[in-house]
Amino acid sequence: MPKIINHATRRDEIAEATIEVISRQGIDSTRLVDVARAANATTGSITHYFEGKDAVLLAALDHLAQRILKGLRESDTTDLIDLSFQILPIDEDGLRDWRVWLCFVGRALADPALAKIHKAYYQEFRDGLAARIDRLQTDKALNGAIDPLVTADAIIAAVDGIGLRATLEIEEWPAERQRRQLEFMLRPLLTPR
Repeated sequence: MPKIINHATRRDEIAEATIEVISRQGIDSTRLVDVARAANATTGSITHYFEGKDAVLLAALDHLAQRILKGLRESDTTDLIDLSFQILPIDEDGLRDWRVWLCFVGRALADPALAKIHKAYYQEFRDGLAARIDRLQTDKALNGAIDPLVTADAIIAAVDGIGLRATLEIEEWPAERQRRQLEFMLRPLLTPR
């Protein structure tokens, strides 16, 4: 009896394996054979699901961005600092994801198509945060005078800045320091009514 394969699940597994490889080796040193090894697959099976290395890399970026968006959508916290903290490199998985995200950011600087993809992800992050801010304002849990889009941009800027520093300076930026910095930067902005 032939083995039944869930193609969406297998694509996700390959994307996750790609994230692992990029985290260890960087994008430029990532080869399909490395991804295949990490995914317990052959390069032939990878090219069955993806048209080549660039498609595999983009799938990894999308997988990573979708994980962030899912966390933003599904978190039940009403504290935006708690929500932001969950995105930071506060553990090994978060650090891995930030390493990969920053690899793609670096590549996007010289690749207009990738820069456009990044811009679209940031727009989704911004829109999701702005919608949450708007709901919190409606519930009187957040100052109604702040602009949701401008506030979302401020949160993203704080998270990006702290995440960058914490990824590059792991020893100097443990989770506790990241949390304190978020509080310092965002708490005055995110006061209740």
